[in-house]
Amino acid sequence: MRTIISFTLLFVMSGKILAQSADTAAFQAAGYFREAAAASNNQSVWPLPLYGPMILVDPKSRVAYANVPDSAGIFIKTGEGVYKGKLPQEIIIANTAITWQNRLWTLVLSPLPTDKDDRLDLMLHECFHRIQRQLNLRDNSPTVDHLATMNGRIYFLLELQALKAALNKPVDARNKDLVNALLFRRKRQELFKATFPTESMLEMNEGLAAYTGLILGRPLESIHQHLRKEIDSVAYRPSLIRATAYITGPVYGYLLYERFPAWTHHLDSSASFPDLVEKYYNVNMPEIVTDADLNKMATQYNGDAILLAEKEKEEKRLVQAAHYVHMFTEQRVLVINLDHMSLGFNPGTLFDLGPLGTVYPIAELKDVWGKLIVTNGGMLMKNWKVVTLSTPGHVSLEGNIINGDGWQLQLNSGWRIEQKDSLHAVLVKQP
Repeated sequence: MRTIISFTLLFVMSGKILAQSADTAAFQAAGYFREAAAASNNQSVWPLPLYGPMILVDPKSRVAYANVPDSAGIFIKTGEGVYKGKLPQEIIIANTAITWQNRLWTLVLSPLPTDKDDRLDLMLHECFHRIQRQLNLRDNSPTVDHLATMNGRIYFLLELQALKAALNKPVDARNKDLVNALLFRRKRQELFKATFPTESMLEMNEGLAAYTGLILGRPLESIHQHLRKEIDSVAYRPSLIRATAYITGPVYGYLLYERFPAWTHHLDSSASFPDLVEKYYNVNMPEIVTDADLNKMATQYNGDAILLAEKEKEEKRLVQAAHYVHMFTEQRVLVINLDHMSLGFNPGTLFDLGPLGTVYPIAELKDVWGKLIVTNGGMLMKNWKVVTLSTPGHVSLEGNIINGDGWQLQLNSGWRIEQKDSLHAVLVKQP
């Protein structure tokens, strides 16, 4: 009898523990929703309410918690006042904003950062994306390809160091460093005329989102130190071509905030940080600056160390570029045309291959033909219109699932692979 009672007690206690464990995620989600609501309450950065429908989702299980019910009843209300459900497979899971069931949602991956400032920064960043089209701010998402080059990176890093110097000074003593930062940027514009406009396009999308997360998610007294650390970390990042605005948005945004807190009012997608700095700091840009002048300016901002480090990185980049070129142009590949695709990826990992396109080392993509998951090796995408996958070795077919080297293609019915020549296969719709 004693043994039976012991087992019974163990069973009851285990049930309670499991119930508590199951409730923990809902309890935590409810707390996170309260944090985001409180941080965005009465905010004056944007003229629309920032906090709204939000989903926190585990990317592996797709189990999610929402702060409001969905119209189809997929999410069921828990005892914590949040709604639990499982996101449908057709939704790409990423930190982003989505339209689902005719409603705009903020979507955030869990687990969220344990640090409250980092957590709020992330949630409010994504909250901006939910309202940005209503603010008439376009969600342009180009890659800034010239920041894969040595000269592009050098002048970008010099610009950031000049901005850090400006941050370290009182507001009324910043003009010299701000002028120097904008001159380094202007030199980059001269070197890369064709691709330079993508910088401002991305800044008026991801840059504004990143600024929103910073200014509303972090205590004002911590922001200077946070930005200095972020600036100094950039030189060690493997890729900048899609990550640049996550740095410049908060840095320029906070510099502008300290001069004129309402600088975000009346913005549109044609705005640029240089124009805003010139306007609110009343800086006068010199018309002519020689390379000798720039080289002299660079010595104030660790120019020699930046140049040496970037030369070493360029050697490694060229080796990696040669590997990718061989992989996607000299070996067997599968070519997939895009129609109405949605894409999830890590912006800090992209690799520019010039006219060939951009390599996404890890990505998840959905289109009319099905779903592509890339976990290793990468996919090459050009102009958001076509994807190329490397198929040098064995490719297995199990029903509608095709497994390649580092990728998996899950096809909808009615699609098949057709071999065009010895190197190229294409995904086609069956007649």
